[in-house]
Amino acid sequence: MTVNEPTTDERSRGGPGMGPLETKHSRSAAFRNVSDGDAAERLTRTHWHIAAALGLGWMLDGIVIALYALIVPYLLEDFGISLNSLTLAVTITGVLAAFAAYFWPWLADRIGRRTAFIINVAFSALFLVLIVVSQNWLFFIVFYTLMRVTIAGEWAVGSLLTVETWPAKHRAKVLSGARSLYGYGVVIAGLTGTYIIAPHGWRWAFLVPAAIGLLAIYARLLCPESPAWVRNRDRIAAEADDTPAAATWAERARKASVGQLFETDQRKRTVVALFVAATATMSWYTLGYWAPFYLKETHGWSTGEYSTWYIWWGVAGAFGYYLMGWIADRWSRFRAMLTGNLIFIATIIPWALATESWQLWVFGLASNFGLIGVWGTVLTYTAELYPTRMRGVGMGLTWMVAGFLGVLVPYGALWVRNVTGSFTVAFLIIPLLLVIQLVGLFVARMDYAGKRLDTIAT
Repeated sequence: MTVNEPTTDERSRGGPGMGPLETKHSRSAAFRNVSDGDAAERLTRTHWHIAAALGLGWMLDGIVIALYALIVPYLLEDFGISLNSLTLAVTITGVLAAFAAYFWPWLADRIGRRTAFIINVAFSALFLVLIVVSQNWLFFIVFYTLMRVTIAGEWAVGSLLTVETWPAKHRAKVLSGARSLYGYGVVIAGLTGTYIIAPHGWRWAFLVPAAIGLLAIYARLLCPESPAWVRNRDRIAAEADDTPAAATWAERARKASVGQLFETDQRKRTVVALFVAATATMSWYTLGYWAPFYLKETHGWSTGEYSTWYIWWGVAGAFGYYLMGWIADRWSRFRAMLTGNLIFIATIIPWALATESWQLWVFGLASNFGLIGVWGTVLTYTAELYPTRMRGVGMGLTWMVAGFLGVLVPYGALWVRNVTGSFTVAFLIIPLLLVIQLVGLFVARMDYAGKRLDTIAT
């Protein structure tokens, strides 16, 4: 027996077309509000609760990544360590966070998007508080690592829930809008650098993301479970005792694995997702990690100066999300990434070669508008490439691999800086990466703008 797709009326009251798990969840008004999934036309307040929860997760990620970039000089001084030692330690942290990027979506495939989401953000807030009380390098790096391990999965799980509940025609826009809060997280980090780190030291700065983490917990409590995930679990349970073929499908769906991602009917989509995520991540990590230190070391900017620059850098990136998200839903995912990458390539080169302060401001903000603006589209695109039964495993593998590469890139950029005396050459390599990305996307010719998830892959 196969679970039939229930009608809208059946979903509102429970009915014969619904499996037992969906019947249970349908008692919740929030679940019913999004039960039509990506086929729905009407947006409800529950849709916005989900978007807000995802956005707060991205904001947390933006704050903690930017805070690290801002406090590098302070860590070197307070703990008496070298820049190479600091980079090695944070590289190990990044490797563990990359593993976590697989674990959390994998867990979401098994226990549900909402449950994994709430557990994740609760641990994130706890470890952020513990960073504040770290009095030596060992405690700092342990708690910082644990915090990165939890936050690494926060946006991935939130993206799963958002993709599976928002209408297809708004999918890229909402993920881009939520992802734009990463830019505002950078803004908050910049303000924190100016008004907390500079006058009071770096430790108190981590109370800011901890407070936002508590708000994120509340927002997540308003979110329902993903109807797509619920129906998939019901189908697995229903078909487990059906025909041998159906039982085999149910067993495979229950234990979705990395191996299934590379089977004949899925392999190309998986390879494309890995390729896009890897090239996007390597590009961002090179600039995002080292831009503030570069401004201090090469151009002699003070903490206050590069923190203020970072504020507006984040704002520019946030507005990039809105344009690229609109293009992605209006035309195609490829056109959105093409637009963002071309803007970045045209402005990062004069920024990296700039000698005047106004050039660092103008070209720096414009480059981030393009570089960060495509990330909402990238997340939408990669999530669309996997069927619901293994979307968590697929997204987990995608961003784990991208995370490994992203961890290595800052260390590679540091090596380039040590050899050449500046990060300039490392920054000039990024356009080449993005050209390779665009060529790969053009060759792959896979684009699913406006399509329902179950028509892309099952």
